Amino acid sequence: WGVWNAETARLLGDDELAPRGPATELARWTAAVGRLPSLWERLTTRYPPMMPLFLRGAALTLLVSLAAMALAVLLGSLLAVGRRFGPAPLRWLSAAYIEFFRGTPLLIQLTIVYFGLPELGLRLHPFVAGVLALGLNYAAAEAENYRAGLESVPRGQLEASHVLGLSTLQTLRHVVAPQAVRVSIPPMTNDFIALLKDSSLVSAVTLTELTKTYTNLANSTRDHLGLGLLVAAFYLVLGLPFARLARAAERHFGRHLHREAP
Repeated sequence: WGVWNAETARLLGDDELAPRGPATELARWTAAVGRLPSLWERLTTRYPPMMPLFLRGAALTLLVSLAAMALAVLLGSLLAVGRRFGPAPLRWLSAAYIEFFRGTPLLIQLTIVYFGLPELGLRLHPFVAGVLALGLNYAAAEAENYRAGLESVPRGQLEASHVLGLSTLQTLRHVVAPQAVRVSIPPMTNDFIALLKDSSLVSAVTLTELTKTYTNLANSTRDHLGLGLLVAAFYLVLGLPFARLARAAERHFGRHLHREAP
């Protein structure tokens, strides 16, 4: 590899040791990856063998994102309801949670969950740590989306529901929720696509998802541009179906708004 040479020998205090022949391994590695092949050659010969690695990384990225979004939706719904309809202490706690997780970097939160909690005796698997950090962070954004949806329902409808004898839970389920969902779907979709991209941060806790796969392969082949475009295409393909699904759901919940008057 050319590591042992006269300069190295002098640094180690062995001035009499001279270089021992050519660096054959370095020459072999340089011949293999030193010259970047043409784009066509990379597309036809280099990238196809890498596809299983990218597909495995994409599957892990999608799994982490879906699990984190499920946690964010569940926790965000509880926070929004608590902040909108809960007693004062619950409203304050919900607001404090939202401001903390919205006001601090996601990478710091992920680092605390994975590297900080073991100091308290709680060691999490990298997958669990990644899902937990992403879910806790995005729950704050989801809570604000759902709160906006809840507040979009006119107060008169709430009063009418109480006059008709509906409980608070029945009012939320049958009157408020259907209208709030329609308002909340577009920002929720944007949040999921953002979460899908932010899931790249879990590579910092040793998960080999899509971004970590890209950095490993790009560093070993020195092909950052071509592989970067390829991994960007993967993220685009992963996100587009959810954007179309969200538009379909938005049309479904808002179909009564587009009916023509008789």
